[in-house]
Formats: sequence, structure tokens, C-alpha cells
Amino acid sequence: MAEEDGNVVGVATGTILRGNEKEGGLARLGWICVHPAHQRGGIGRALLNRVIEHSKEQKCHKITLYTLPVLIPALNLYFKLGFVPEAYLQKEWWGVDFIKMSKWL
Repeated sequence: MAEEDGNVVGVATGTILRGNEKEGGLARLGWICVHPAHQRGGIGRALLNRVIEHSKEQKCHKITLYTLPVLIPALNLYFKLGFVPEAYLQKEWWGVDFIKMSKWL
């Protein structure tokens, strides 16, 4: 969670699926949201970096996320932080296209 002046301005959620001691686990980014008035100020990057670090601390070997192809600023952030597209899912949920992206840790 990111706060400014006592107000929540950003949130990131996720799940860690445990593996074994040798393989670690898989982290999944669920949501990353930044209040529109605070976007493009580094909050999303800071939240995502914290998720990545937490996943490494939990010995995850990979982190995945799903995003929409129309969310260009989000896609650019994911690419800058080392995520790569793994799948393009046509009409996956609610008739909308999604992209599955991953980063190996």
C-alpha cells in the first residue's frame, strides 16, 4: 500500500503459490492500482518493485500477471521492470483480450 498525507494512493495485491524447498514458488500479481491524481509519479513502479522484492524474499522463481493490451502505460512499466509476454489470450475474460506477462526472479 502507498500512502500520501494519510490517504491511500496506491495498492498492490498478489498471491504466492508455494513450491518445494528446491524450486521455491510462483508469485502472481493480482492488482496494482494507483489513484488517477497520483499516476505517473513513480508510485506504481515502487509498488511493483516491492512485490518483486517480496517474491524474491519468499524464494519464488517467477512472478506472473495479467493485463489488458490497451493499458499502454502499464505495459511499458512491466517491460521496463523485466517482464516479458508469455501469452496473448483472445477474448479470455468477459470477451476481452488479455496478455499474460512474467518475470523470472
